[in-house]
Amino acid sequence: MFILKSEIQFDTAHYLSGYTGKCANLHGHRYRVIAKVASDTLHTDGQLRGMVEDFGTIKQALREIEKLFDHKLLIENNEEGHDVAQQLTEGPTDFDLFMVPYRPTAEEMSRHIYQLLKEMSIRVCEVEVFETPTNSCSYSEGSACSK
Repeated sequence: MFILKSEIQFDTAHYLSGYTGKCANLHGHRYRVIAKVASDTLHTDGQLRGMVEDFGTIKQALREIEKLFDHKLLIENNEEGHDVAQQLTEGPTDFDLFMVPYRPTAEEMSRHIYQLLKEMSIRVCEVEVFETPTNSCSYSEGSACSK
């Protein structure tokens, strides 16, 4: 099994609706995302001969994902999230919001990014999202992507 790894980082704030405790406040992280692309075989001809995939193709897909999240405020697309979004956009500051159909946790973000890469025809086998340097969540769909 051949496994390629490519990484991006971005700064994002999020709000966890319905959460109590320290992280109930709107806060941000420097997210680190590692995408793994796997194959049992290499291309045998053409430009990709001897490769699983062109790193440039993977990096371009990750840059598109970075644009979605970087310097945005992630808010769950629910009633409480809409209330928070309305409060933030009524003032003099124009916040760049990204309403997502899930609670913006590392777990949900890893699944979302995995699915986005699949939609971009990247043969992703795992996505790991680091919320802090020492805390991360990996998402895969049962593929044979090993560590």
